[in-house]
Amino acid sequence: MKKILLFLPFFCLMAFGNMKSDTSRLIEKRETIGEGYQNINYTTNNFKIKDLNDYDELTYEFESFGNRFFRKNYTIEPLIEIKQLSIEPLNASVNRNNRTIIGFSKNCNLKIKSVVGIRNGSKLSGKYSSYPITLILKGRRRNSSRYDRIAIEIILELDIIKSLKISTTSMDLGVGIQGQILSSSHGNHGYLNVEGESNKEVVVSYPSQVELFNKEEKGSIRVEIYSPDLYSLGNEEYRTRLSEKGEKRVAFVGEVKDTKKALPGKYSGNFKIKVRYN
Repeated sequence: MKKILLFLPFFCLMAFGNMKSDTSRLIEKRETIGEGYQNINYTTNNFKIKDLNDYDELTYEFESFGNRFFRKNYTIEPLIEIKQLSIEPLNASVNRNNRTIIGFSKNCNLKIKSVVGIRNGSKLSGKYSSYPITLILKGRRRNSSRYDRIAIEIILELDIIKSLKISTTSMDLGVGIQGQILSSSHGNHGYLNVEGESNKEVVVSYPSQVELFNKEEKGSIRVEIYSPDLYSLGNEEYRTRLSEKGEKRVAFVGEVKDTKKALPGKYSGNFKIKVRYN
């Protein structure tokens, strides 16, 4: 039994040779909003293959159990797939036809690039992982027919956030006479309804003032807009957070403080609200 235990370390050393890697596993995470068809680009951190003095070139190949992603319950997701996988040497050259790396010195710095395609991402939500991908690097020593081998596991993770859905209700400033202050407090506030990912922060942008025009007579009035439900970020951008259910209702208040020169009639207009994840 002692002879076997002494023999095994010696055997492993001979099998892997002098070349070493500073990592055995790479995990890359990306986040995207599930909107239509899109490609997600992954680029790993740099990693190093060391002690290459005795090697003229490295050959590489990717081994994988498939190009699909799976959900947490290990169900395959056919709408997500790895479309492209490549190796990028930083201090060497690569021949992609015969899959060799040359031109390195003592060490070789590398990174892995991948393109993941999402087909109709609006139907997807949650966390997904790729099947393990193994990068195999082989180096043949000078004046030798033996190859030394390194294996590095690569995992791609993808968090798909629900696309935002928004709807609005009209603001009504009520009825007043010339010289009076008009306010949606006397009519109806406008409301923005947002649906999206649970507990996610969103940024809402809207103008602080909007012009309403008199359709019957020439003239306009200026409405000041604000929302008591949002926190200012500056530059007409505001933040808020969606609820546990992924919902938020935002009230908008409108006020016209100067109507002394306003002509009689009905005034109408609109303003644009933009919503995005922070």
